[in-house]
Amino acid sequence: MPELGDTAATTSGPVLGHTVSGGDRGGHVWHFGGVPYATAPRFGLPVDPVPWSARRDCTQPGPLPPQRTEGLELVPGMTATVTAEDCLTAEVWTPSTAGHRAMLVWIPGGSFRIGGAALATYDGRHLSADHDVVVVGLNYRLGLLGFLNAADVPSNLGLRDLLAGLDWVRANAAAFGGDPDRVVVIGESAGAGAIYHLLTRPSLPCAGAIVFSGSPTMTQTGATAAHVARRSLEIAGVAEAADLADRPIDDILDVQDAVVTDLARTVGMMPFHPWVDGDVVPVSPLDAAADDNLCAIPLVIATTADEMELFRPMVPALPRPYAVEMLTAKAAVLGVTADGVDGGLTACGDDLVRAIADVDLQLPALAIAESHARRGLPVWRASFTWQSAGHRACHASDLPFHFGTFDVDTWRDFVGPGPVELLSHRMRSAWAAFADTGCPACAPIGDWPMFDGGPQLVELGATVGVTDDPGHHRLRSWR
Repeated sequence: MPELGDTAATTSGPVLGHTVSGGDRGGHVWHFGGVPYATAPRFGLPVDPVPWSARRDCTQPGPLPPQRTEGLELVPGMTATVTAEDCLTAEVWTPSTAGHRAMLVWIPGGSFRIGGAALATYDGRHLSADHDVVVVGLNYRLGLLGFLNAADVPSNLGLRDLLAGLDWVRANAAAFGGDPDRVVVIGESAGAGAIYHLLTRPSLPCAGAIVFSGSPTMTQTGATAAHVARRSLEIAGVAEAADLADRPIDDILDVQDAVVTDLARTVGMMPFHPWVDGDVVPVSPLDAAADDNLCAIPLVIATTADEMELFRPMVPALPRPYAVEMLTAKAAVLGVTADGVDGGLTACGDDLVRAIADVDLQLPALAIAESHARRGLPVWRASFTWQSAGHRACHASDLPFHFGTFDVDTWRDFVGPGPVELLSHRMRSAWAAFADTGCPACAPIGDWPMFDGGPQLVELGATVGVTDDPGHHRLRSWR
């Protein structure tokens, strides 16, 4: 006989899950792995899965999107094991299939080239068990398969996948014990970047968003994305994307790798990236922010204190005039003048790594927050300051804190000694409170005032609580 909670009746058919232990108090939750939320032919739009009637076995994690992680594993727990092109699936953790709980939907990052919802780092059992929320992770198409701007391919397929996934979450919330009106998305790095781009739409099928270390500065124009597509087809030796429909997936990944190498100096290290298509992405996130026209949902916006430390070995030492020239080109999208760049670089102590972090991540996050604040919309800011061993509070060092997954891979060594579980519990409590009530303030965090344009934010580190942003005056030096 089926156990209570082991079967969820989705809109496509029943799925079988299994119990997993988790949480600080030794509880357990139900996990449903690899649940199809959509299906799509190569370069095709996501559509509803073909329905099924018998219970579908979803007791194992689903596959990750096709990818190659070699050389991109800068933090633990990013190694892809099982991958498949039929990857538009969700990972779901729930205390019970009965009930009406808030829901947190994780959008994984990875430069839009690697990652996926089934990575063990993103295991949602502790978050779900300790905080009585439904946790969902969504896969979406990456790289060339998700972001090729070719004439015969619908635009921004990876983002279209996420929109289909969010629609699926709302439609199936009750089946997993969730509340469709309390769905909050949370993403880091490219996952947060995806959210920023979706915020350019008038409305979204969610009640709020938590964006961690996302960059809206790399939005491509349609022309740039078309150039990437043309070069992709040239390298593949075909005239149009349809000619790649039957190529083995390894051939597609070979082309993708070649394009990344070929366009690194001209387009950047992320040539397969969301672009302004006038449809899924009507305008760039920064333009929408400047016009105070972002989607009017509550936001929590966070960055790590030392974002680019992870990439310091990759940043060349440049004489100051060349550094100013490079930063001026990067900061133009933010409306920063050459004088502003000079002032900002000086405020960074001529540290190019810190300056790049300001331009790519810190200033854009502030611009998004300021746009919401000008409209009187709910927005909260946070700075993650936990000093990881040898990496400071670098990009992606926050990942296991969202899930309490320090025993995955070498994360415990990476984050270093100290009360990491306590900080994780506080962060998870805040995200659950935000999904439940629309405000991240909660007993483990304490007060968390809404951002009003001033320096106040909440520090998430060895110290937790309201403080003035130590980078407040530095960031304003750029202006």
